[in-house]
Amino acid sequence: MAQDWAEQHRRIHGPGALLSATSSFGTPQPRGLVDDHNRLTKVIHVDGEQTQEAARTLAWWPAVALTVGPDSLFPISALRVTPVEAVLSHLARDAEMDRSTLWLSPLHEGVAKISDWYIQHKPDRTASLLSEICLKAQERVDLHPATVGSIIRRSLRLHSTLGEETVDSLLGMALPPSANSPENLTEEPPGWVAPSS
Repeated sequence: MAQDWAEQHRRIHGPGALLSATSSFGTPQPRGLVDDHNRLTKVIHVDGEQTQEAARTLAWWPAVALTVGPDSLFPISALRVTPVEAVLSHLARDAEMDRSTLWLSPLHEGVAKISDWYIQHKPDRTASLLSEICLKAQERVDLHPATVGSIIRRSLRLHSTLGEETVDSLLGMALPPSANSPENLTEEPPGWVAPSS
């Protein structure tokens, strides 16, 4: 029981800790928010009329307004549907090609990047996002979660700004256990058959 609780706690809270960055004010925040703040600080400071400290202060609230809170500029709850449906659409298309020799390609670069963006801005929701993708892929396309996990891992390794080591750590803790099998750590996902030339 305690071990199950610890595993659940790691899946839910581990991604937030892994993808935490320190803001210029010295507070831990999601990496995506810190990156947005740093970019906005540069934009505000570049005109030379603001000191670096004033630029940091002026940039903070617009950075927060992009993704934090119910009135954020980006509708985060609605945006969450995009990576889920895009991944499922990709998996369904590849799975329909030929069930006898299943060839599942990595996710389209744009799908991987929007997933990466969402994860970096809402790391505390990573486990639920990945669980939903794996569950719906099994229900809709009849793909085993380990196959789905491998495709997600391979795609984020190719297109994430996090780097392979961080992607592997993140997915190691955030994917459901059925999607995070030892086979997932190989280059090719289970069921992978190279396309014929």
